[in-house]
Amino acid sequence: MSKPVILCIASAHETRQQFQAHLQDDYGDDYHLATVGDYDSALVQLKRLRAGGSEIIALLCEYQQPTAATALKTLDQQFPAVVKILLVTPEADLHADPWLISHHSTRYLYHPWQPQDLRLTLKATIEHYHQRQQIQQQQQMLDALQLQNAQLLNTLQESKQTILKSQAQLLEQDKMAVLGQMVAGITHEINNPVSFIAGSLKYGREYLDDIISVLRLYQEYYPEPHNNIVEKIQEVDFNYLLEDFANLFDAMQEGTDLLRQISTSARVFSRSDREQKIEFDLHKIINSALMLLKHRLKANMSRPAIEVVRQYAELPMVRCYPGQLSQVFLNILANAIDAFEEHNKDRSYDELELHPNQITIISECPPDADFVRIVIRDNAGGIEDAVHARIFDTLFTTKTVGKGTGLGLPICQQIIESQHRGQLRSLNCWHEGMQFTIELPLEGKFLG
Repeated sequence: MSKPVILCIASAHETRQQFQAHLQDDYGDDYHLATVGDYDSALVQLKRLRAGGSEIIALLCEYQQPTAATALKTLDQQFPAVVKILLVTPEADLHADPWLISHHSTRYLYHPWQPQDLRLTLKATIEHYHQRQQIQQQQQMLDALQLQNAQLLNTLQESKQTILKSQAQLLEQDKMAVLGQMVAGITHEINNPVSFIAGSLKYGREYLDDIISVLRLYQEYYPEPHNNIVEKIQEVDFNYLLEDFANLFDAMQEGTDLLRQISTSARVFSRSDREQKIEFDLHKIINSALMLLKHRLKANMSRPAIEVVRQYAELPMVRCYPGQLSQVFLNILANAIDAFEEHNKDRSYDELELHPNQITIISECPPDADFVRIVIRDNAGGIEDAVHARIFDTLFTTKTVGKGTGLGLPICQQIIESQHRGQLRSLNCWHEGMQFTIELPLEGKFLG
């Protein structure tokens, strides 16, 4: 590494020689002592030394008016940190240039100057330079520590948010896992009696038909029964019973079919999905979610039934976790129903009949695309943009305690984007409605 530089700028050759002679013994070993005859040469040499990585400690500058002041200003602009020691000649007038008097990095030696004065001034200059270097290094260390502290604080905040997000996700996942196990257990328990009832209804209808045929034969061959039988027939309205009995079996069969559909939908919802993805029909998953929400879609005292418009295209089977997707669709659809309840508060029943609540579900597989798209749209008025900007934030909700069902949208987004490598987007139209678009990749593809 090159030595630090002390440069003497003097037009007189004798002054340059004196500089070398007086300082060589004290500073020659540790510093590079250089001399030049004018300021232009000094500026060139200083730039060259700086470009070479040399550390410039001090400049001894012969001060003669009128050119010296302008040259010193130029040097100070180029090398502001370097201390200048002015060798003031007898004819020089420092008061002619107030800038020199007030400048903080300038020291003075007046003619005739003594070698001891030069050594002492240069010694103080070098000490001042090193002190300033230490202060700068300490300031740099302080700035680096402040930057590191800021980075650590930012990392801590990010880690805190990540922990909170992970805790919320684990809590929701555990809650849904417990709910799924409970639903699976209930579904299993009701499946057997439903199957028994369905099987019994088949034979019950056959037995009923046989009994009715026997009774018809009795009426045909014994047209005049005993008076007690006639009275009982009239009392129970026997002919109506025979006609309505078939309707009763039809209603029982319809109820059993509905229970089977609910059971099937609950099994899709409660799938554990713990092993690997399977090929599944997305329409079946959506229909299962709608079946579980059927009681909320029906008409009630405050509004007509919520219309569900299915615009299904032909879709290929998609490798997925059906239980997780069922939870996603259930949450989005339940949110739409919640939005209708809020949106309908100031609307009359007649108005809602003219402009009914409607959920539109669109499925498509664009030509030559490597994904399928599901769009779920409602006309519940939408939400404010400030709220919409946060709907995928962890722990954010607009619902009061006890409201809401299923997973939150952040978990839905995680299921679609992390578990299925798809995309979940939302579009908000204030005073119109919300739209959620789910895109799921086909086999071996990745979206995003």
